[in-house]
Amino acid sequence: MTRRAGDALPYGTEQRGNESMATVKVLNRDNVAFEARKGGTVLAGARVAKEEWRWYCGGQALCGTCCMLVVEGELEKPGEIEQYFIDGWGYHPAYRLGCQARLKGDISVVACADEGFEKEAVLKAYETACERNKS
Repeated sequence: MTRRAGDALPYGTEQRGNESMATVKVLNRDNVAFEARKGGTVLAGARVAKEEWRWYCGGQALCGTCCMLVVEGELEKPGEIEQYFIDGWGYHPAYRLGCQARLKGDISVVACADEGFEKEAVLKAYETACERNKS
């Protein structure tokens, strides 16, 4: 099921005209998907689409609760703030922050929050998603 961005937009997530959209598929949520603006963050897209995505710091890369592992697709390179967080807390090369990761196109991810942020559970969900994605 793909959800489209609604009419009520949270502050800082305004959508303009016919901007190009990307699909974010959350593989450890039974392939729930939502559309988000290319160039926007995964978290902003989730909020606009009213899709559940955990966060506490207001998208400032301070808490890590929006973390995810990218299974497939392309994001912009991490900025300095996100890279600093990844260097300190990231435990996998596919580790990114939803509040900082900007979309270049369609992506498939594993949301760490859905696995209780437990490293082993997240990595298992990631491996399972990668195997299913190959099929």
